Amino acid sequence: MSSAANQDTVRRIYEAYAAMDIAGIDALMVDEPVMHVPGRHPLSGVYRGKEAMWGYLAQVAAVSGGEGGFVVHAVTVDDEGHCVALLTGTIRQFVRPVIHVWSVRDGLLAEYWEANLDQQAEDDFWTHALAPESPASPRTSEPPRTGDDQARPWIS
Repeated sequence: MSSAANQDTVRRIYEAYAAMDIAGIDALMVDEPVMHVPGRHPLSGVYRGKEAMWGYLAQVAAVSGGEGGFVVHAVTVDDEGHCVALLTGTIRQFVRPVIHVWSVRDGLLAEYWEANLDQQAEDDFWTHALAPESPASPRTSEPPRTGDDQARPWIS
C-alpha cells in the first residue's frame, strides 16, 4: 500500500471511532490486531486479537458514557506501513495530548501503540474511573479531581 493509502486508513479509524461505527472499525483491522496500552492503570497491557480489543473498547465506552473522542492534528506515514497520529484525546472532562503509533499491513491496521504525554495523569484517571467506589465510575458523570489539576492544564 502507498503512504497516502496508509494515512487514509489511519484517518478512517478515527472517523469510525467518532461515529461509534463498530463495523467500520472492525473492517479496518486485521483478524488478530495487537494493542499496546501503557501505564500502571487497570486497562494497561497488551491486547491480542479482536475479542480482547473489543473488551478494552467496551470498558473505555462504559467509562466515557459516549462523551469524548480524538481530535486528529496530524498523521505522518512512511513507505513501510508505520503511521504516527498526533491527537488530543478527550474522555468526559479529561483532555490530554496523545500519540498513537500504528502498523498498517495490506491496508489494514495490525498493531497499535499508545503514548501518553503525561502517563501519571492517564494512570490516575483510569485508576479512579474504574474503581467501584469512584465518582467517575461508569455509574456517574464526573471524573475525580485532585489537588494537582492546576499542574495539568489539559484537565478541565
